[in-house]
Amino acid sequence: MLKRRKITIAVIGIVCSFFLSKFVHASSEAKPDSAIYVDSLESFASGILESSFPGFSYLVSKRGKIISKGSFGLANVEKGIKNSEDTVYRVASITKQFTAVSVLILADEGKLSIDDKLSKYFPALPNSSRITIRHLLTHTSGMWDQERDEDFPFPIDQYVEPQEHLSYISKKGVFFQPGKEWRYSGNGYFVLGLIVEKVSGKSLGSFMEERIFLPLKMKNTGLYANRSGNPLIAVGYGLENGVPYKEIDTNMKTYNGAAALCSTVNDLFIWSEALHNGKVLPKESYNQFIEPYEFDNGFVPSVKYGFGIGIEEVGGHHTIGHPGQLKGFQSDILRLPYEEVNVIFLSNLNGHHFPVKWRVTDKLIKALYGDIKGNQK
Repeated sequence: MLKRRKITIAVIGIVCSFFLSKFVHASSEAKPDSAIYVDSLESFASGILESSFPGFSYLVSKRGKIISKGSFGLANVEKGIKNSEDTVYRVASITKQFTAVSVLILADEGKLSIDDKLSKYFPALPNSSRITIRHLLTHTSGMWDQERDEDFPFPIDQYVEPQEHLSYISKKGVFFQPGKEWRYSGNGYFVLGLIVEKVSGKSLGSFMEERIFLPLKMKNTGLYANRSGNPLIAVGYGLENGVPYKEIDTNMKTYNGAAALCSTVNDLFIWSEALHNGKVLPKESYNQFIEPYEFDNGFVPSVKYGFGIGIEEVGGHHTIGHPGQLKGFQSDILRLPYEEVNVIFLSNLNGHHFPVKWRVTDKLIKALYGDIKGNQK
């Protein structure tokens, strides 16, 4: 969740500070001594490899051009397969912006309205006559979320039929009346994925493939990737006493529109450039996508949230993006719209062991682009 950007751990802070002190110069444009700092970054990465530490991939771009990217560590520790720019990671909640865009594509075609009541699609769900698609998109529906439920009865490595999942959502009820508060709900996006399927007549994965991935030539992106036998797909790890172990293989089909996407840093760069440069949505729909939900009751949310993305200030810079985290993986994608900068970070290590994703992206922005004077509007 977005509030996890606040996570700090002293040891990780030391590692991250060392990493960034080298990375800043490795990524800077036209620095005469950049080769020295690239060597230092590679030395840091070698330390990860020597300890059999699962790794990460990153990419930084500015005005449509990649200015730095790299992949370090192992995609598969047991087989010694290294991470590369083509390594496919599970990106967890980054999925939500793709689901939101899928909804907007259907809305632009007149096949649904973001102000449709949930009762039009799933009348048995609690408060369905009051909850709208807009509420689901902005986490203002009040819908229960399994991330907060220790009693969630389904093992994460087993597929849960949508109807069974919906029945459990109905059983749990809602936290508040729609539009009155903000509370992160992955289940809201699970339901949105089902709405896309119901309206389009296609699986969510097929819809995204036809309408997003193929047109944008995102060749290594899709839902529910099966890692068996595919060396490009990273294995997710945790750490115990500094030794990596395979994490539980989460059944991604259960999470569908909330967290099932798998992708690479290269493909997410293509996505971000297309999305934020008018190649995916018409201007009016894009403006809705990035507009924080406005509360009419004076409620001040902990997070400004649009449709599948958070909006916040990092180091004095306006950013749009979303982190992700699940067993064995963590991710982050941030866009600085005024500077036309993308910062993408993907890792195959549990976030609670190595929660650097937000520290890396946030500090990269502060360090790399603190001197940029964006065209503030």
